[in-house]
Amino acid sequence: MDTLKPTVFYCQGSWTQAESATLLRVLATLKPKINQPFIIEGSQVKALDSVGALLLTNFSRHWQSLGCAVQWNGFSEAQKDVFSLIEQYVEAPPIVPPAAKLQWVQDLGQKTIQFRAQFVAFFSFIGMIFYEGLGWCLSPAKIRFKSTCNNIQATGTRAIFIVALLSFLIGVVLAYQMGAQLRDYGANIFVVDFLGIAILREFGPMITAIIIAGRTGSSYAAQIGTMKLTEEVAALQTMGLSPIEVLVLPRVLALLIALPLLVILSEVTALFGGMVMAKLMLSLSFIDFIHRFNSAITLQTFVIGLIKVPVFALSIAVIGAFQGFQVKDSAASVGEHTTISVVQGIFMIIVIDAAFSILFSKLGL
Repeated sequence: MDTLKPTVFYCQGSWTQAESATLLRVLATLKPKINQPFIIEGSQVKALDSVGALLLTNFSRHWQSLGCAVQWNGFSEAQKDVFSLIEQYVEAPPIVPPAAKLQWVQDLGQKTIQFRAQFVAFFSFIGMIFYEGLGWCLSPAKIRFKSTCNNIQATGTRAIFIVALLSFLIGVVLAYQMGAQLRDYGANIFVVDFLGIAILREFGPMITAIIIAGRTGSSYAAQIGTMKLTEEVAALQTMGLSPIEVLVLPRVLALLIALPLLVILSEVTALFGGMVMAKLMLSLSFIDFIHRFNSAITLQTFVIGLIKVPVFALSIAVIGAFQGFQVKDSAASVGEHTTISVVQGIFMIIVIDAAFSILFSKLGL
């Protein structure tokens, strides 16, 4: 009689407690044939702990009880020792494959646990930043001025063109949309009021912050993530230096300085774009535009918009740096956390802006 061709199951990656839920689902899908050799190949296992060994051992016992010929191959001596201990001291529990209908409950629980862990880690990270920042405030000699200036150049100077261009176009669009409505009622001059309030209070700060979140927040995550991947962060800790003080605080301080200046530039160019469109579309001269702006828009409008900017800057820098430190052990992880930093940064900007709008409404501002 011909010898049956064996089926090989390749164990790869980490067989540890952290991956136990995924491993259990994979093992539960395997259906070895009775009397057919079934080989468990472990040469590609990177990490194995007692939980992973217990899962494999229990399922191999289950398959053997069904008449399958299970063979082990490729495991290291240390891993074989773990399996021997499991075989010797642990009795086999009944194998109960996870119920497919309740899988979403397990997934929801795992996501909740992961979210809680990320939440705690993020606020611990914020606490470390404030602790190190307090040290800078109490001892200004510790401030890394050279690193801060380099980050101001990267964050502010190199972002001037893109911020100015997009803000100018936004001013043009706003003036066009508002002017088209006001022209029907012969209220051309009031386009200045709407533009001034909209740009100074909302669009200038928020649009600039979103641009910087996509440009600078992502670069913070990518830079720090790459440094962690190449073990430069570990090298700093080995030398007795704080990664928060060396890598994070200069970036936070740079963005706190650069973002308000970029917001002012954004507001000026957006208003100029509105002036150009008002001249072309509504025949409103630059002099009339400026005169109406001086009489209709107060300093309070400008200050209210600028109050939000340091909070935007802090959230962008902290989220970008935090995601950089979350990078694990691959280039794919750098890309993943860079993307997360952009999404979370923009999300937080909108949430913070909404919170300030509610606060200002309650205060009557």
